[in-house]
Amino acid sequence: MEPTAAQPTIEPIQELSVGEALGLASALHEAGELGPAATIYGRVLELVPEHPDALHFLGMVAHAQGRTDEALRLMSRSVELVPNHAVFHNNLGNLMLENERFADADREYRAALALDRDRPDTLHNYAVLLKALGLYAQAERCLLRAIQIAPDFTDACITLSSVYAQTGRSEEALEHSDKVLKRRPQDARSRGIQSLAYIRLGLLDKAAGVFRDWLAIEPDNPEPAHLLAACTGVGVPVRASDAYVQTVFDTFSKSFDSRLASLEYAAPTQAGEMVAACIGAAAADLAVLDAGCGTGLCAALLRPYAATLEGVDLSSGMLGQARRRSLYDALHQAELTAFMEEHPNCYDLVVSTDALIYFGAIDDALRAAARTLRPAGHLCFTLEALAENATTDYQLCHHGRYAHSEGYVMTALGAAGLSLIKIEQKSPRREGGEPVAGWLVLARKPV
Repeated sequence: MEPTAAQPTIEPIQELSVGEALGLASALHEAGELGPAATIYGRVLELVPEHPDALHFLGMVAHAQGRTDEALRLMSRSVELVPNHAVFHNNLGNLMLENERFADADREYRAALALDRDRPDTLHNYAVLLKALGLYAQAERCLLRAIQIAPDFTDACITLSSVYAQTGRSEEALEHSDKVLKRRPQDARSRGIQSLAYIRLGLLDKAAGVFRDWLAIEPDNPEPAHLLAACTGVGVPVRASDAYVQTVFDTFSKSFDSRLASLEYAAPTQAGEMVAACIGAAAADLAVLDAGCGTGLCAALLRPYAATLEGVDLSSGMLGQARRRSLYDALHQAELTAFMEEHPNCYDLVVSTDALIYFGAIDDALRAAARTLRPAGHLCFTLEALAENATTDYQLCHHGRYAHSEGYVMTALGAAGLSLIKIEQKSPRREGGEPVAGWLVLARKPV
């Protein structure tokens, strides 16, 4: 079969100059032919062992293939060899940012901008870092400069609208998300930002319209379906679907920790303190389950108590991040209720931070927790709180999470055969500059 123009052939390396070989590798790289591109970059390095371009772009291939350590080594060496290459610094900064090495990313972006202060892509990437660090005013300045230089820079416009949404500037978030959607009608992130801005402005009908338009384009997407129910109160499920949870958390898995840090996320620390107050000195003698473990933010707090520490989560992306912490003895991809049901009398301690907020009815989950606990075992979990005058057991809120009444939590614990030890009002995070009302709960299975 003759090759097409979109599939460059690999000519014998000996018939090409180094420059020609790199050009061919670059064409293959752009066409998504990573294996052949890597082969040619490698052959170039056999001829010129420290060729900076071959090192750098072989590192980018390694990153795309999930070999992060190799990518860092190769790309860092290329920067050492050519320290005045703005693109190299920018690309290395992106790799550092993705791996949440924020100080290193900051250094690389600053170096890139010192060499070329008006590169729109670097200004945007640096703004993404600043946003992750909660430095919104600085991020805004970088993004406005990038858009001034490149008015059609859609990604910068998306990030700017996200900055405005996170800082409560809803009208400006709408203005910029509208611009994006005129260029990219199917941009899910901008639809999410737009709907959030409408909700914060109290324009629920407009928010619902966004979700309906989104569903018209993507009828099988669980995210707008769930959020439309949250916005209208029609067709509210008793818990978020597995598909919704997986979609949302797979999407945000790599930036999840930094996003929560910018919201002053405190639920893992609060749960750790409650466990410490109840159990006492850590003796590394318990079988512990982190139910809905996410990226593993609770792992360091639970590890001192654990002879074995296991985590379970629906999102493969989140589990991938948790695995990198190297603190769990086992990680399982499963729905937490089903997992606990299938593992009776296995654990001395179950901790679940901000997982049951995706459940309306928590009865089945608490019964499953009671089943998986050994006699005298403890359950610690967090929820978001309904107002004291609420007349329902739980409510799906506009942001897509459920809030629960104190009375319902206590009733559900009793029905599951668990004894309440303590329930406290705690704020797990801030949103829009305001603390989110929450419950921190500790219960025990009878002997």
